[in-house]
Amino acid sequence: MPVSDRDRRALLLLGVGFVLFLLLQTDWILPAPGASASDLGSVEAEQNKLLLAQTQVRQEPLLSAEYRSLKSLEESLEDRLLESETAALAQAEMRERVGELLEGAGISMRASRFTNVKAEGEDFAQVPLIVDFTCDVTRFVNLLADIANAQEILSTREVKVSSASPKTKAVRVELTISGYLPITSTPELIKKPQNRS
Repeated sequence: MPVSDRDRRALLLLGVGFVLFLLLQTDWILPAPGASASDLGSVEAEQNKLLLAQTQVRQEPLLSAEYRSLKSLEESLEDRLLESETAALAQAEMRERVGELLEGAGISMRASRFTNVKAEGEDFAQVPLIVDFTCDVTRFVNLLADIANAQEILSTREVKVSSASPKTKAVRVELTISGYLPITSTPELIKKPQNRS
């Protein structure tokens, strides 16, 4: 029996409808209502990851420049540490260097004494030296400026000032000055991890 044109069109429409039905059932055209929230959530999560990655890529040159700057600063600061290989040698180096600073400021040292070398953070050791001297206020201020601008990293840890002579405006000073060296030069100060049994 021959198929009429009308029946042919009906079968064609039925076939197209069936194909559309299958496409909708497999979520190729429109997502299923139950899956849309999770799919949108995963799409938003992927977009957030993409935005984060783009931000990191844009910041990479800035972070690299910052890292190079900090590395350069670290190297220049390491060049300003005391050069001695042991704590005892570092104390002698401190005594010599502080003596030069006092002499440069026109101050004569009355006495000096060392205190214990101690850890300063995890990477450095502090080498303190206490010096006693008498001088006028101007020379004392100049000495503090010289300490701040010294080739080595030096810090004033404690300052005791009393009047020596009101007529000449002289002051008696007890000043604790510290230099620094790598903690590896003082193995006795390196904290060893404790074994937990």
